[in-house]
Amino acid sequence: MNPLYEKALYLAASGLESEREREALLEGACQGDAALRQRIEALFALDRDASRYFESSDHDSANPGDRDELDTRMGHYRLIDRLGEGGHGVVYLAEQVKPVRRKVALKIIRPGMDTDRVIARFEAERQALARMDHPNIARVLDAGSTSSGRLFFVMELVDGERVTDFCDARKLGVPQRLEIFMQVCQAIQHAHQKGIIHRDIKPSNLLVHLQDGRPVPKVIDFGIAKATDPASEDFLHVTQDEGWVGTPAYMSPEVAVGGRDVDTRSDIYSLGAVLAELLTGQAVMGVGMLGVGSVEEMRRLKSEEEVKAPSEWLAELSDDQDEEISRSRGLAAGKLKQRLKGDLDWIVLKAMAREPERRYESAYGLGLDIRRHLDHEVVSAGPPDPFYRFAKWVQRHRGSFLAGSMVGATLVVGLGVSTVLFYREKEARQEQARLQHETELARANEATLRQRAEYRERISHAAVMVSHGNFDAADQLLQTVPFGEAPASLEAAEAYLKLGDWHILAGRWEEATDYFANLALVLPSIDTADSYEVSVIVIPAAALLCWAEDLERYSVVRELAIERFSGTSSPVVVEQVFKACLLSATDRETLAKLEPMAAFLEKCLREGHPDLDLNDFRTSWACMSLGLMRYRQGNLEAAETWIERAVPIAGSHLPRQVDLACLLAMVHFQKGELRESEELLTSAAEMLDANVIRPVEIEDVNDLWYDWLVARIFVRETKRLMNR
Repeated sequence: MNPLYEKALYLAASGLESEREREALLEGACQGDAALRQRIEALFALDRDASRYFESSDHDSANPGDRDELDTRMGHYRLIDRLGEGGHGVVYLAEQVKPVRRKVALKIIRPGMDTDRVIARFEAERQALARMDHPNIARVLDAGSTSSGRLFFVMELVDGERVTDFCDARKLGVPQRLEIFMQVCQAIQHAHQKGIIHRDIKPSNLLVHLQDGRPVPKVIDFGIAKATDPASEDFLHVTQDEGWVGTPAYMSPEVAVGGRDVDTRSDIYSLGAVLAELLTGQAVMGVGMLGVGSVEEMRRLKSEEEVKAPSEWLAELSDDQDEEISRSRGLAAGKLKQRLKGDLDWIVLKAMAREPERRYESAYGLGLDIRRHLDHEVVSAGPPDPFYRFAKWVQRHRGSFLAGSMVGATLVVGLGVSTVLFYREKEARQEQARLQHETELARANEATLRQRAEYRERISHAAVMVSHGNFDAADQLLQTVPFGEAPASLEAAEAYLKLGDWHILAGRWEEATDYFANLALVLPSIDTADSYEVSVIVIPAAALLCWAEDLERYSVVRELAIERFSGTSSPVVVEQVFKACLLSATDRETLAKLEPMAAFLEKCLREGHPDLDLNDFRTSWACMSLGLMRYRQGNLEAAETWIERAVPIAGSHLPRQVDLACLLAMVHFQKGELRESEELLTSAAEMLDANVIRPVEIEDVNDLWYDWLVARIFVRETKRLMNR
């Protein structure tokens, strides 16, 4: 018997929680081979002996009377009970006694298994967990070593049930199971963005507990995780020469064959396997496959056999089994197969495709398709035929469809009874034409929906690339997403911001314009806070678009900013909106929309406001922005008053001094005071030229680059005005 197969069988069996599951696995895998069964049982016996040794010997005690207490102590932690075990570690329920008292999970290397490779893998799991911060991933709290030198680390205690048991015990329906699964997708997406591939996603590593009455899944056990970024390769390379790792029923084909180029899509396959089990109650490629006799045969099955659709898997069950599984999901016998056919079959098959390139590109994309299914939208998986697209339209427009059907039925009856109903026939035909038109529109919209889904997946994939520092590849991918098509997500916002800054640092201003323009559309729509930390993001986008004289996209950004921040209660937000929206001359309608904000800012400056009091820096910006607003309205006297109020408190902020000089120059020029305006423009241009080497590529890194760009825009406008 192949030693690798024995090791794989032992690790797979040790990862199962119940004796019944282990017995079924070993029975099918050994296939009457008594010698193999004896060797595996011997490994379990050694494991039990080692655990007893740990529980009786891992301590230092000068006083035998203290032995019982010391047996359960490990630093600040008191061991209470044994929770479970994996291939290399044992997990205990423990109580932290200081600095706070709380229940935790403590994982320690098994006695006798503290080889260099196992220690490296154990440390890899600790570091993998420490890198992540997500509500659906168990947190690492502490780490250390026992007095005998054995490593341990302390995790958040997840007092939950495996996801399949949780759902079955409560007889959750398909939609509820999918909602839980989408949270798991979000957690795995977070891990991927942190450069970690889990590689052992299975129901026993997805624990669910109730929090405020809501089911919350937690991903645990990153014991065989793999890094995807070079910075982590030094501690997450320990499984490369061990053949395949993980649990066979949920293992991707590329892992099964021992491929080195395993990426995040391997986890997508495992997620698909878990989804199939959540839906059907059965592992689509069950643990029975271990009984095939050899690792080579298992690899062949994984790499050559196509996964069956969940509905096909159910069709092979007996009527009693089908009824039991359907009822546990709140459905009548036979209804579950119908519920899974179509979307859910396609989603599972795409996630579990043999070739990684045919799978979802990210866990986010998988979760997004499930959300589309629940919302009766077109999913990206599977080849939808015209009937499928029409059925989706009917689900979204059930009322219109039923009304049209009733009119059509009336028409048929009327035509058979009397020609008196001629006008009704005409009416019905018009209604049918209308419905046909709507159907055609729905079909046309399907292409748009599918394209948007593709854009969302590209952005998700690009965000992962950015998190790994692969800016060039992410840049090429995001260039295919048109302006305004980015989804409103933090993932998209982060990718656009980092790539925009990357281009700015390289002096690629045209490319940076695209990213900041998209960012100005995305971030304010997902962060609803009334905060200048949100509104400030509009300024670089507006400055870049204005400098490029891309007035079409500038108008879009400006309209969105006015709509988003019109109800603000912060004078700083108003100041930033004015600075972004008034960089070029605008129409009366836009100025009318901004007037309530101007009145609010004037009140704050007259009566005081906590954001402005004793803060000359903010007050100066507010006065300048109000002066800019009045100038765009043509109120030169008011504009001059507010600008001159800003000048004495402008301080040493050079870009703002340039702005103020240019605004005053334009006011004086409009009033016919040419000498004053020329002196002010000369002063502004000299300040700019002394600090900006090239027209836009700012060399002074002590100030925000977009403040200098705004100053450049005002100098350009002033020169054009005075040269007319």
